[in-house]
Amino acid sequence: MANRNLYRLEMLLLKILEEGDCYGYQLSQSVKKRSDGKIKIAEGTMYPILYKLEDQGFISDHKERVGKRQTRVYYHLEPAGKEHLDTLIQDYYSLIDAIESILGPRP
Repeated sequence: MANRNLYRLEMLLLKILEEGDCYGYQLSQSVKKRSDGKIKIAEGTMYPILYKLEDQGFISDHKERVGKRQTRVYYHLEPAGKEHLDTLIQDYYSLIDAIESILGPRP
């Protein structure tokens, strides 16, 4: 079950990055805000996902200096990441359709 959750988190992170480059805290806050607080991603969960996506060539990163000493790492969705996101979304909706066909309409 844990792998399923990571799969969905990966999809959500990629979807947000599709809309523009973000740094880690921005990503986690965007997920929290857009889910009305129902989905919270801990740093210890999010960064390994981002590193894996980067290793796979789906995202890249660049550093920007903020202030005199702080540097932020921004993540960027690459074309291969967009294709991967599209596949994840299709798989997700196929799974939802299959579950709904078993459960029937919402009461």
